Amino acid sequence: MKPLLRSFGIFMYQISRDNMLWAVCIAPLLAAAFFRWGIPHIEILLCEHFQQQAVLSEYYLLFDLFLSLITPYLFCFAAAMVMLTEYDENVTGYMAVTPIGKRGYVLSRLLLPAVISFFASMLLMHFFTLTVWTLWMTTITCLLTSLLNVAIALLVFSFSHNRVEGMAVAKLAGLVMLGLPVPFFLSSGVQYLFSPLPSFWIAKFCVKRDAILLLPAILSSLLWVWLLYRKFEQKLVR
Repeated sequence: MKPLLRSFGIFMYQISRDNMLWAVCIAPLLAAAFFRWGIPHIEILLCEHFQQQAVLSEYYLLFDLFLSLITPYLFCFAAAMVMLTEYDENVTGYMAVTPIGKRGYVLSRLLLPAVISFFASMLLMHFFTLTVWTLWMTTITCLLTSLLNVAIALLVFSFSHNRVEGMAVAKLAGLVMLGLPVPFFLSSGVQYLFSPLPSFWIAKFCVKRDAILLLPAILSSLLWVWLLYRKFEQKLVR
């Protein structure tokens, strides 16, 4: 346990020294504040301009879903950037043969950040959502989004050679979020073209509130993690 915590301490120290990553970790709070107070204000302005009773309010749940996803996304992005820096400096291979081992390295760089992002997301969802969420729904949704973003961190690290490439891949990986708005705007069978995206099933579950939809949401995320972890593991041993 001590080597694991020491490795995680090194991880946090590297984030604290990097202004960009420090800003990335603070960004979810700024996004949450904008969603909570900015979106309702924009809604008032739009309703006055278009003389409508509602413009954005029908999609408040969608904004909440983006909030639940963006927090672990940014945390796991920071984790991927740290791993790419260590890989570029040949630190990754060294840490794999220390007492922490490869398993401990993965836990300290992927699992622990995902766990922290889960609790951070839960906290932000408690105070900044635009719709009413039960504790059960909040917990399940934050667990699903944290699991999905472990896959995104694996994707960014596995398909990048340095931080510059990592930032480009992270932008492309953000396309995984495209599944969130689909159930809100498509009601026909066309929406299932997005079924390979775990975010689609997360949104579908939150819209329908049907527990059976948890199965494809979990399985699709686990499939992404399994496929990408194989690539991640191959890169670690190089």
